[in-house]
Amino acid sequence: MAIPQHLTKIVATIGPASRSPEVFRKMVEAGVTVARLNFSHGSYADHAKTIAMIRAVSDELDIPITILQDLQGPKIRVGELSDQGIQLVEGQTITLLPIDRAQATATIANGITIDYPYIAEEATIGTPILLADGIFELRVTALHGNAVDCEVIKGGCLTSHKGVNFPTLNLRLPSMTDKDRQDLAFGLEHNVDWVSLSFVREAADVQMLKSLINDYGKSVSIIAKIEKPQAIANFEEILAIVDGVMVARGDLGVEMPPEKVPIIQKHIIRRCNENGIPVITATQMLESMIQNPRPTRAEASDVANAILDGTDAVMLSGESAVGAYPVQAVTMMTRIAAEVEKDAKFMNYPASRTDEVHAISEALHVIADVIDFRCIVAFTASGYTAILASKERLKTPIIALSPNIHVYHRLNLVWGVKPLLLDQEVSSFEMVIEQVEACLLGRNLASRGDRILIVGGIPMSIQGGTNFIKIHVL
Repeated sequence: MAIPQHLTKIVATIGPASRSPEVFRKMVEAGVTVARLNFSHGSYADHAKTIAMIRAVSDELDIPITILQDLQGPKIRVGELSDQGIQLVEGQTITLLPIDRAQATATIANGITIDYPYIAEEATIGTPILLADGIFELRVTALHGNAVDCEVIKGGCLTSHKGVNFPTLNLRLPSMTDKDRQDLAFGLEHNVDWVSLSFVREAADVQMLKSLINDYGKSVSIIAKIEKPQAIANFEEILAIVDGVMVARGDLGVEMPPEKVPIIQKHIIRRCNENGIPVITATQMLESMIQNPRPTRAEASDVANAILDGTDAVMLSGESAVGAYPVQAVTMMTRIAAEVEKDAKFMNYPASRTDEVHAISEALHVIADVIDFRCIVAFTASGYTAILASKERLKTPIIALSPNIHVYHRLNLVWGVKPLLLDQEVSSFEMVIEQVEACLLGRNLASRGDRILIVGGIPMSIQGGTNFIKIHVL
């Protein structure tokens, strides 16, 4: 395969519209590098079949495809309502009652049940409550027993099982439910490459997931989904221990005023870039392409601005999972990325640590400013060297050579990196040169006479052992 013409990675959520091998193959050929499996939907049988299909297409095309397992996290929902739903009228008083409490009481007039038992203990007068992704808004006016009375601020027809958000409350909910733990076990058994954690509020949530993964004897990279105000407040502590970040703009825009989300997005991307942490920008990027073959100009600008901000990846949700034009949506993202990257001037941030590895990665930028290279080749056992090379945001493609198949798959999420799988670890500098020549020339990724820049560590088995940089002519 040729070196990709765009450096920003594309995440596509796999669903009914994209689950067939024929459609998924076209999406990969159009630019998909990461397949997201949303564990809010689908059976284990469905997910197992999808994972097998993804790996088969990956092998067929000889392209690494990263599998991202997205855990659902806790969800608070409205209980059963009539088939017609209930009409919320602005100014009306409505009562919210926990489901378990409601089952033991007589039916209440103007009442809605929710599956959260602590609402009356945690809410105060004036607490805002959002329903159905923020479409409807209530405000608490009175507390009595286990129930709360609310004034309807924004009304409409509410139907069963819609989501409930309490943007100002730090709820007594774990970041992982029993379902998430079962889903995690399934994902690890099927060798997913990344796991994204929902409902993250503090670093301890990420640490808990790390401990669970260690208990299974696995090593999987973790993405923290930033979708709660508490996660924004504790972002630096979360960033210090996580492997990747997702700006989950949909939930974030419900939990916080929408006008704050663009600046938060830019801040998160910048801090991730400064620390060499891969970051995904997600939700509603090409939303209109669920139903239309072309995006709006505003959507195209949204994708372009995320790329200009320095995001590693842009994500499709409903567009690729249930939309009518999944391949076209991927093609459009690829076209936007390729066009924007031509003229983009990406920020180059100082090294975040004072050690040999970071010093060598900083040198890449200085050397590439002087000499035009066909590509940068990163020898890496853990993926760290390639990630640091990506942090420099050079427009020169990065070829990551690794003998570890898990690293090979994971690195396809990282900006500008094309992973290749080595047959063996290298133990000498001479073997490095031999492997580089064989891989690049054998795959038509470069030609004889091309100048390349090689970075890595000898011996290769030492994680974080980057200790050389070489200019080489094939």
